[in-house]
Amino acid sequence: MKPETLWAVDTNILVYATAPDTPAAKQKIALDILERLFTSPMARLPGQVLSEYLAVVLRKNTMLPPLAMETVGTWAQAVSVLGASDLAYEQAWKLSTSHQYQVWDALIIAVCAEHGVRKLYSEDAGSMKKPLGVQVVNPFDAG
Repeated sequence: MKPETLWAVDTNILVYATAPDTPAAKQKIALDILERLFTSPMARLPGQVLSEYLAVVLRKNTMLPPLAMETVGTWAQAVSVLGASDLAYEQAWKLSTSHQYQVWDALIIAVCAEHGVRKLYSEDAGSMKKPLGVQVVNPFDAG
């Protein structure tokens, strides 16, 4: 059996796991990944993802600010959070300008690459196949 590599999740996984208006099938998948996030020693969480999650739930009013802060704080303590270096920002900017990735998505990928994360679960996989050696996998894609 092949050993599990380091992996991470994008913001949309966290949002779908907690948003009350998420379709049931999609929420189940997101909740399953969230459970693995807190139990797998190979799971990582880019700091950018926590910031984006906080911004989304506050902007959409799906969570009161104190609960949103508590949630992000709890997750930050439960999972290894990855920081962004100057080099990660430079790589993100290059990905954004050379491949038209959204800069914040590119930063998440660059941070993952820098920390040895080889798989990123994200609904935003789109044309991103394996930038910087990070395989972007859409867990909601039935195909």
